[in-house]
Amino acid sequence: MKSRTRSNEAWARFYILDERNEPVRVAGHGEWSRWMEENDPVFRRTVLEAAGSTVTTRFRGVSEAAPVDTPLFITRVAGAADPGGNRSYGASSLQAALAQHERIVQKLLRGELASKGLE
Repeated sequence: MKSRTRSNEAWARFYILDERNEPVRVAGHGEWSRWMEENDPVFRRTVLEAAGSTVTTRFRGVSEAAPVDTPLFITRVAGAADPGGNRSYGASSLQAALAQHERIVQKLLRGELASKGLE
């Protein structure tokens, strides 16, 4: 029986960030796991007490080996009063993820981010 790590490697690609915060593909789960333990993958966290929400943008570093790759950066809204407002949004670069983070925060501050999402 194959180990869980080996089966994950069959369907996933693993990435770490270089000194410019650009994703670099690594050989496998072990190298990715070590990097994630030694580095903080969270780039921005905004707590919006009035809205009762937290917006977090982080490096995920795992992409499916599928025809369409999974975004490596994720911005997550958590703690929304409306459970439909707790959503995740992907981005392919740190710059795009941070811009998305700011748009989401501004929409939450204006009360515009409903369960329908960022659109």
